[in-house]
Amino acid sequence: MVDNLSLEQLIALYEIGQAIGSQLTLEKVLKTVMDVATKVMHVEASSLILLDDQSGELVFYIAEGEKASRLKAFRMQPGQGIVGHVVQDNEPAIVNDAQSDPRFFKKADKTSGFVTKSILCVPMATKNKLWGAIEVLNKQDDADFDQSDLIFLQAMSKRAALAVENAMLHEDIVKNERLAAVGQTVAGLAHCIKNVLNGIQGGSYLVDMGLKKNNPTLIDKGWTAVKKNNTFMQDLVLDMLTYSKEREPEYIDVDINELAQTVCDFMREKAESKGISLSFEPNAEIGNVQIDGKAIKRSLLNLVSNAVDACENRPDAKVEVSLKSAAKDFFALSVSDNGSGIPPEAKKKLFQVFFSTKGSKGTGLGLAVTHKIIEEHGGRIDVDSEVDKGTTFTIYLPKKKTNTPKEEI
Repeated sequence: MVDNLSLEQLIALYEIGQAIGSQLTLEKVLKTVMDVATKVMHVEASSLILLDDQSGELVFYIAEGEKASRLKAFRMQPGQGIVGHVVQDNEPAIVNDAQSDPRFFKKADKTSGFVTKSILCVPMATKNKLWGAIEVLNKQDDADFDQSDLIFLQAMSKRAALAVENAMLHEDIVKNERLAAVGQTVAGLAHCIKNVLNGIQGGSYLVDMGLKKNNPTLIDKGWTAVKKNNTFMQDLVLDMLTYSKEREPEYIDVDINELAQTVCDFMREKAESKGISLSFEPNAEIGNVQIDGKAIKRSLLNLVSNAVDACENRPDAKVEVSLKSAAKDFFALSVSDNGSGIPPEAKKKLFQVFFSTKGSKGTGLGLAVTHKIIEEHGGRIDVDSEVDKGTTFTIYLPKKKTNTPKEEI
């Protein structure tokens, strides 16, 4: 069948194959399919209709062409219209006089304001499942749809069905993984919350004792413990919210030197109170970058805080933050310390949720959340560490919002 296609049609099928094999979302892949179908088949409009498994209705998932946007999420009952019959019978249809065909569903035209003259519609199915249908409308110059058009649209439909099936399989895998992680999440949360409650309970006890004995020292010590554990709980909740939901970064122009300096200034008092020097090496060549400022600030703050903790009680302890340019319009933020270092077996688990090298002092979420935020930006985080010598975390981020794969950094 493919031997009967033109060079333009073969190139179009190759482009569709490339789109399906890329990392595009399902909607973008299917939109590419319909864009190509509309262009190559020289039609006025096209639609991709998915079958809703629960209701059995046909849903206009992608619609291209004049006034097509009005059909978005438009629904038809099973067996309704030419597309309904195509899906019901799992057979293609060529209708070159749509208005005279008794199967034609005029409500779609009324909804969109489009006038349908001719229709070519094919089922969209894989070996094991019927997913819906693809239709193209009104061949230009009022030409009729023919067998050559049918062969090409069927070839495109097979590729679109494969994209839908792969996306659904991936979604099922993700759901199963999330369900399997629920038990681990509950156990991890219970452990963290138990530690926090114990800290608050102990602090509250000291406050009560201080009030009974009119002892300001006990009151101050107890209240400090309560505040510390309250902050710990706030961080835990924020980390859980960030980790639990998929999100797009809220990109804004940010002076990355200023952001890093702010984080270092904020952490300096804590570092110096432990005898640790904290420095920042700016880079004047890197000005504003497009990032989610709040998220990256939080990630950097987490790395600097971890570095300070790793240096505690070590001689000549220091934490150094630096900013440098990297390949392909990326920049690199590094946080280095000469602290305790990370054992190889722990390094493999650093970004796993609820894994912590701090024992009860950590939530086991900070690095997991940081890793997630960096990946959402299309970036990467590397770790270089040696026990008793120190650790360097390096964040690579694009200077502008980009689709460059992190493997190419």
